[in-house]
Amino acid sequence: MKTLQVTSVLAFAAQTAAHGYIYSVNADNTVYPGWDVEIDSTYTPALARIAFGGGSVNPITNTTTNDLACNINHMPAPGAIAEVRAGSNISFHWSRWLYSHKGPITAWMAPYEGSVDAIDVNKLAFFKIKEETVGADGIWANVRMMNFTNDTYTATIPADIKPGTYIIRNEIVALHFALSVPANLAGFNSVGPQFYPTCFNLRVTGSGTATPLGVNFPGAYSATDPGLKFDVYSNDTNYPSLGPAVYKSKTSVALEPKSLTVVSPTGNDAADADYYAKQVTELEGRASTSAYFDSIGG
Repeated sequence: MKTLQVTSVLAFAAQTAAHGYIYSVNADNTVYPGWDVEIDSTYTPALARIAFGGGSVNPITNTTTNDLACNINHMPAPGAIAEVRAGSNISFHWSRWLYSHKGPITAWMAPYEGSVDAIDVNKLAFFKIKEETVGADGIWANVRMMNFTNDTYTATIPADIKPGTYIIRNEIVALHFALSVPANLAGFNSVGPQFYPTCFNLRVTGSGTATPLGVNFPGAYSATDPGLKFDVYSNDTNYPSLGPAVYKSKTSVALEPKSLTVVSPTGNDAADADYYAKQVTELEGRASTSAYFDSIGG
């Protein structure tokens, strides 16, 4: 029995290492570090990030937990803010995801006032700005992201929203175990959906006036929602949208192109080289682990 327990713990740890995270964000053509779960927490003092720090790659499996808003750990609060123009794009660069973790990908925004380190993310009103599910060809959003956009998910900041400070939330929902867990993986997994959210700090500029209605996390989802009880192994491509409808901007805007800017992850050229070398090694290791778990259906 003890051997079985140890094996399950080790298997769970290895499976967790296969889960992805957002290591980089391109916001209106400025590239910011995301939050590298393996590297960033090792720096003292803490590195300035637009992300809520401490993000875990463990799945959230409960629709009523406060963790559903911005991940299991979401401290420290962002020490930086990304500047974006309403109508511009924001791209989230994930480490290699898993083909087996089929499900929708969404992006949400919530306005806030005051200091970011004083807000309660569970009281913010999030409105959905993008949702990708399963296409008519049967290809799920996570597979499209992996195969066609190099593990990158891009959303557009609505052109008509009121300028100000916002939290933007990118989430993958994995439905591979929504209805059952294969026997070879049952020892360290439970039946149900898995949620992988991450939140970032934005300042939006523009002349819009729209203030879309939003929902809270938790509260946006229910464990009984059809979108969380969906069989991703069927040929059904009529996926019921999860949560409220996507907010559609009532106006469009023509933006001048911006030259690409890359924000230093450490603030020091020499330290940056070491940081990127560590990150490449970490990303390569996760890609290898992800490929293994894909091969066994986990």
